[in-house]
Amino acid sequence: MMDEQPSCGASVTVAVSTLGHRVSSLSLPAPVAGINYLVLVQNPVSEALMPSMRDDVRVEAIETMGLSNSRNAALALAEGPFVLFSDDDLDLDPKGILALRTALEQAPDLTWAAGWRQERLPRRGVRSRIHRLGWFNSGRICAPELMVRNHDVTRAGVWFDPNFGVGARYPLGEEYAFVTDMLKAGLKGRSFPTVTGSHPHASTGENWSDPDLLAARQMLLTRVFGLWAPLLRMVYALRHRHRLGSFGAAVRFAMGQPQNHFR
Repeated sequence: MMDEQPSCGASVTVAVSTLGHRVSSLSLPAPVAGINYLVLVQNPVSEALMPSMRDDVRVEAIETMGLSNSRNAALALAEGPFVLFSDDDLDLDPKGILALRTALEQAPDLTWAAGWRQERLPRRGVRSRIHRLGWFNSGRICAPELMVRNHDVTRAGVWFDPNFGVGARYPLGEEYAFVTDMLKAGLKGRSFPTVTGSHPHASTGENWSDPDLLAARQMLLTRVFGLWAPLLRMVYALRHRHRLGSFGAAVRFAMGQPQNHFR
């Protein structure tokens, strides 16, 4: 993990996506200079059920549904120059968030940076060091690992695709689609060995048995790689053949067969 950095730099908006019935149980770290929280509530409940928030917390009810729409609202509503995306079931690490902010401040050519969740922090190898992020090593990035320089992203016209992510037609992959759209726009990012939070519970991306999620993975590869998608599906299927359950399942995935073929 990177050394702790002073909190005298520009502010970070941590955009927390949640649903109305969950907002009252939201747990945030103690206030820290340099970090503000933007809580985005979809399907909002009455104001009487909204929690009493602190000066460093802003709550916004939004009309749209789906995680990508919540992330886009974060980009539109954030007041600080840096945005880090989070969910309501994550344990955030303010020291790591500030360290990631400092990394972006010290590298003005970068638009985005990725930290790590505590459970996935590499201890050795290339990924345990600072390294450039591209098409083939950014698929692991998810909340709360991704921080962006907000003005650069919105000026480039890059937004989250509302067809992907929890609550959308394809309920995963919104971060990877977003990251590769930044790459297509010529924006640069790096990975830093700093922990920005923890996700102690199983995530959607760890589910390899749901046929809808398998179909979403196929569509994500098509969306990202276009005409090259058949080749990438084959590479992906070989890499994850054990997770897919059998050689036959891997072949069907690589061939892009409809989701009902996985049942």
